[in-house]
Amino acid sequence: MRDAGFDEPGGPEVLQVLDVPTPEPGPGEVRVRVRAARVQPFDLAVREA
Repeated sequence: MRDAGFDEPGGPEVLQVLDVPTPEPGPGEVRVRVRAARVQPFDLAVREA
């Protein structure tokens, strides 16, 4: 599974695409496939703070 992550504060330039293990749902949970996601300007403002 691919994930966007960071290990230091900063703007969008610190985001990295990471390969992470696929999570398995527990009892009473479901796993949802996300085909696309987007970083909003608000997300960038929070990261830069």
